[in-house]
Amino acid sequence: MKTKENESFFCDKETGVCSNAPITKQQKSEDIDAIQLPKTKLIYYYDALCGWCFGFSSVMSKISEAYADRFNIEVVSGGLFLGNRTGLVNEVAPYIKAGAYKSVEERTGVKFGESFLEDLFGKEKIVLNSLPPSIALCIVKEKFPEKELKFAEMLLHAVYFDGINPINLDNYTKYVEKIGLDKGEFLVKMKDTKYKKLAEKEFEKFGASNFSGMPTLVLETENKQVVLTNGYTDFENIKSQLDQLLTSHLVKL
Repeated sequence: MKTKENESFFCDKETGVCSNAPITKQQKSEDIDAIQLPKTKLIYYYDALCGWCFGFSSVMSKISEAYADRFNIEVVSGGLFLGNRTGLVNEVAPYIKAGAYKSVEERTGVKFGESFLEDLFGKEKIVLNSLPPSIALCIVKEKFPEKELKFAEMLLHAVYFDGINPINLDNYTKYVEKIGLDKGEFLVKMKDTKYKKLAEKEFEKFGASNFSGMPTLVLETENKQVVLTNGYTDFENIKSQLDQLLTSHLVKL
């Protein structure tokens, strides 16, 4: 029987839809050969416009805090809303208004902000386009790689709590300033094709991974992968898997 413990909650890359779906590509840690550090890292496939990633933010914060001395975390933008899937929130993602945001709140405990909900149910000015926030993240990753997870979480909060319009570049400046980046430098780089190409490479990396949606968290080394989750799950589940890998010496420190 399908329960909350074995359901997967994610935003699908192919359709853009955030829903419940079967977990795919899960691997049992006991089936993985010993993984050597320090080349081992956690790769977090996410998108700044992924509702389930918004719900997963607190989980990633706990993971970062608990394992900061053992794993580096790389954030890779998946490109949830691109091309013909970009547009006004209620046109390209009507499922959010229909109740998907409530599902995220009930499952994860996160709360969508009044500013976002006011737009969702009234103003309808927010345009979903994953490219601008992905470019912004690439800029921060280059300048402050140690802050990439923090900024990725800030982008989710900016959209789904503060209700910013992702296509307005000026909306990002107060967040990059909190990270320590000059807003003038940031706005210049946002128009530099270098960072657009970096963002597109991240979309390609996620596409090549063949994961069905986001959030996805992978323990990766030079030639091995352990899929910790493909879809939302709680911190205890991730911690259990990582601790098993560490205590059973499947990951060697």
